[in-house]
Amino acid sequence: MKWKLEPLDNTSRIRIGTGIPAVGRLLLWVPEAITSNTGISSIYPIGTWMRNDTRLWQHVSGESTIGPGNFLKVDEATFECVGIRMPADGPVEWTATIVAHECAVDFCIRLTNLGEQTLHKAGGAICLKFLDAPWWSDEDTYVLSSGSMVSLASLGRNAGQSNTFQAYLIADQSYDHVFYREFWGFNRRQLDKPFMISENGHEKVCTIIQADRAYFLHSNRGNPCTDLMLSFGDVEPKASSQAEGRVCIKRGRATDVIKELGF
Repeated sequence: MKWKLEPLDNTSRIRIGTGIPAVGRLLLWVPEAITSNTGISSIYPIGTWMRNDTRLWQHVSGESTIGPGNFLKVDEATFECVGIRMPADGPVEWTATIVAHECAVDFCIRLTNLGEQTLHKAGGAICLKFLDAPWWSDEDTYVLSSGSMVSLASLGRNAGQSNTFQAYLIADQSYDHVFYREFWGFNRRQLDKPFMISENGHEKVCTIIQADRAYFLHSNRGNPCTDLMLSFGDVEPKASSQAEGRVCIKRGRATDVIKELGF
């Protein structure tokens, strides 16, 4: 049975009915923000999802790239959140597509730089929130680091502000964005692949978020979510770039699922 996709009006979010009680409903934000290595082009975008059977798509441009939320646009050149100021990047537009499969959804964003300056390390923040998951914890959420499967608990939350957030750079990547560096914090350990798996150990069911390319992954212990920053690379003025990823559910323990997926 293919997953049920429920667009949330006037946002870039969809609610996913998995039909699997051990996982519950998921909330997928595609995207939550469009950033560069240093600034922001879009935050909490708004828009209308279009549907064709099991496929959703949304085009966002103009004033719709900035929606209501805790990021204040101080002036045309500056955003601020929790006391941290960051530069506003030039304008962008994109088309997001989400396709439902059995126990999975694929997501894709095609981004276009409408500005006059190159967006260096353009990124798309994807958020996967667990709406019905009292089982979710750092101890049962795993990544690949230095060739081994390790839990977020073993990595610790030792960077950024003293909060429930943490970001994890993919090996050989860097990201100089002041908000992610100072508020989320980049963990001392880097990850081998853009992949994070959360296990409901009692039910032996795993939820995975992954991407072909990403700069880093991040998680929020206080509001269970596993997120990633899609990599568009450097996007020249008037040029476009595309990035994809997937959310899926697999039966079994995390160790076995990782082997099954070939990681």
